Amino acid sequence: MILVISALQAIKEFFDLQWDITWQGINVADSASGVGGDITVTAGKEIIMAVEVTERPVNRSRVVSTFNTKIAPFGLEDYLFFIGSADVEPAARQQARQYFAQGHEVNFVEIKNWILTLLATMGNKGRTAFNQQMIQMLETDEVPSTMKTAWNEQLDRLVAN
Repeated sequence: MILVISALQAIKEFFDLQWDITWQGINVADSASGVGGDITVTAGKEIIMAVEVTERPVNRSRVVSTFNTKIAPFGLEDYLFFIGSADVEPAARQQARQYFAQGHEVNFVEIKNWILTLLATMGNKGRTAFNQQMIQMLETDEVPSTMKTAWNEQLDRLVAN
């Protein structure tokens, strides 16, 4: 979640977009909060995209459930599943194509490749915005201490090599 939010914030800053980016707390159920996704990007009253960030495999039933509980009720036209190491089953992709035929974009994006491409494209200014956002988010009380520790361990491992 933190990586995707930071990347979206960097895009907003880099391109000077009038986006509002809101998100649920980490591991908070979307349905409990009454929103269309883990992250929602709006411009004024228009929903630009709703995003779900997941490490779990995405199968057809999950896509159907997401459509029935989030996409259709909120009238979302663009819904992204940001996936970590999870797989997207072929039946899930087929179901997404059926929703596309009905006017709903349901796509699957691998987080690591998306962020690397984004940071390479935006250059130093974009990478700086991304890093600043990451640091700002990691400093909040909403981020569990275990996640902060894991982040520090990853940084130590990178610097040590």
